Amino acid sequence: MTGEQLVVFLHALGAWPDSWEHQIRSLPDGFAGIAPPIPGVAEAGQGPYDLAAAARGLLTVLDEHGAERAHLCGLSLGAMVATHLALDHPHRVASLVLSGSQVAPNPAVMAVQRTVVRLLPRRVATGLGLTKAGWLAVLRAVADTDFRPRLHEIAVPALVLCGSRDVANLPAARQLAAAIPGAELQVIRGAGHTWNVQMPDRFSAVVGDFYRRLARA
Repeated sequence: MTGEQLVVFLHALGAWPDSWEHQIRSLPDGFAGIAPPIPGVAEAGQGPYDLAAAARGLLTVLDEHGAERAHLCGLSLGAMVATHLALDHPHRVASLVLSGSQVAPNPAVMAVQRTVVRLLPRRVATGLGLTKAGWLAVLRAVADTDFRPRLHEIAVPALVLCGSRDVANLPAARQLAAAIPGAELQVIRGAGHTWNVQMPDRFSAVVGDFYRRLARA
């Protein structure tokens, strides 16, 4: 890489790398962004999905870009994969931005989500980018996740974000911010879950301010 610091943007389930186009274009000077597909998502459903394995797959992405360490900015599923990478490979992570993430998903809520997916017409599921089997495989992996015992291990600057209308994920945002040492929490008024697309200027401004503060530190 050049002297620019690498920011890796990680998409939500049902979204893809192009959902981050505005944020990549809007990064402050000194930062360069990429938005790779989360490893294994496109192939999900051919076997069990593993968030930790997805995080390991991102190490190849960092290597390909010559980045010893990278800033990770993830939304929803992407934020969970970013958390795995920070926990399992801390020397490769410079900072975290986690938006609309989860810590230990509510089993009842996850069961309802899987039921909804099972009832979806096949064409609707595939129209969202995955087969029904793929959706179910990723949702099972999310449901099995519990970061609570290890969040205190994260030792990089962390910004935890959640839209005020993203009610289902507000408790997890507060848990993340309380458990990660030194983490900052911002609840964005009027924002929903995928506010990087719904409010791209606002998301880019919040993230850009965080990276500018890191550069000055």
